Amino acid sequence: MREGVLMRNAARAEAGPGPGMRRVLGRIGRCALTYLLIHITAWLVIALVIESEDSFGQLMLIGLGMLPLLGVPSVLLAIVAGLAHTRMDVTRFRLALVLPMLVFVFPTLAASTAEPLFFEIMAQLAFVRLMPTPLIPENWEGQTD
Repeated sequence: MREGVLMRNAARAEAGPGPGMRRVLGRIGRCALTYLLIHITAWLVIALVIESEDSFGQLMLIGLGMLPLLGVPSVLLAIVAGLAHTRMDVTRFRLALVLPMLVFVFPTLAASTAEPLFFEIMAQLAFVRLMPTPLIPENWEGQTD
C-alpha cells in the first residue's frame, strides 16, 4: 500500500505543480458551454415572444450574430476574473462580476423592442450564477458554495 502512495505522488510530481491542465480546460470549456446554452435559450425565448415582421429563423440568426458581441467578451471576462481572483468567497465574486457583465448587453439597446435587452440581462445574470466557480479549485483560498 505504501508503494502505491509513493508511485502516485511520483506521478503527480512528474505532471508538474498545480492542478491538471485537463481539469482546468474542462472547467473553462464548461464555462463557455454554459454561456452558449443560456444565450441560445434567451434568443429562443426572444424569437417566440417578440412581435416582429422577421421570421423565427431570422430572429435566431440575429441571436447567433449577437453571440460574438455578447458572448465572447462575457466568457473571456468570466475566465480572466475566475483565474485572477482566488481569495474572494464565491458569492462576493459573483456579485462583483454582475455589473461588468451587464456592460456587454448594450448592443441590444439598438433593438426596436425591449425584449432582447430584458432577456439578455436575464441571460447575463443567469450566467453569473451558473458559471463554474472557482475555475481552479486547488488555488482557491476563499469560501465555495
